[in-house]
Formats: sequence, structure tokens, C-alpha cells
Amino acid sequence: MGPGSQTGEMIFLTSKEKAVIRRYAIVCQLWREGDQDFLGLEYDMAAGCSILARRIAIDARSRHIIAADAGDRAFHAAIFYNDRGAVPEIAAKDLRRLRRYIIQRKGVLPVRNPVRVRGERRREGVAGFCQKLLVKLGVRCRARRHLRGLQ
Repeated sequence: MGPGSQTGEMIFLTSKEKAVIRRYAIVCQLWREGDQDFLGLEYDMAAGCSILARRIAIDARSRHIIAADAGDRAFHAAIFYNDRGAVPEIAAKDLRRLRRYIIQRKGVLPVRNPVRVRGERRREGVAGFCQKLLVKLGVRCRARRHLRGLQ
């Protein structure tokens, strides 16, 4: 028996199917807590395996190429079965954006918003973000003064 399935046939994925799998893996790593590793994903896709990275089940007959995710069943249900209750920590708006990004490659990848204190400004300007970044990187005051001129 080969790596593809029990009948010994390999699963050949199209470039669009591979892209969906890669986007799912990236989003899962960015948005989910804990150890979300996808070691061997590219190798398994190239080898035609039906189980990728020891966790993602592939089925060419399913509506979406990813049939199941043993590593994070709740996230899989939220993305591919639109089960909003599976991941209550992700806002409905963000979940819609994630689904659209993973499945259709439309829009941009939403950035995870950390928990914030009530009353704190939700968004900061680009210049404020750059200032914090410069301070963390230890950039000298001269560069910070130049940045203030951009505001």
C-alpha cells in the first residue's frame, strides 16, 4: 500500500488545493493557542499522502479538500462547517474573514487582536506602532525624532 490511501493510490493535489491547505495551516498557527506545528506538510503533499503533517485528513470527494484536522477539531469545524460556537474566542466578523481568506483567497489575512483593557484605544496609528517598535529595537533618539516629524 502506498502513502495515499488504503487502496494504494496516491492523492494528487492541484495547486489551488495545496494553497487552501497552506493557508489553513498558516491561519491555524497564527490564531490558535498552543503548539500548532505542521512539520512535514510540504513533504506529505508532494508524496501524495492522505494524512498531512500527522493531523490533516485529505479527501478529494469532500466539498473542501480538508476533511478533518485531528490536531484542532474545533477550528476545522469553525472554518469548513461554519460552526461559530466551536471557537467562541474568535469574533464572528474575524471568523467570516478567516473563512473567506482560507477557502476563497479573498480579502486579507485578519490580524489577531490581543485582549485589551476596557477604555483602551482599539487601534493606534501607524506612527505610534512604529515608535513602539523603534523603542523595542533600541533605535536611537534621532530616528525617533525623524518619525515624530512624519506624524
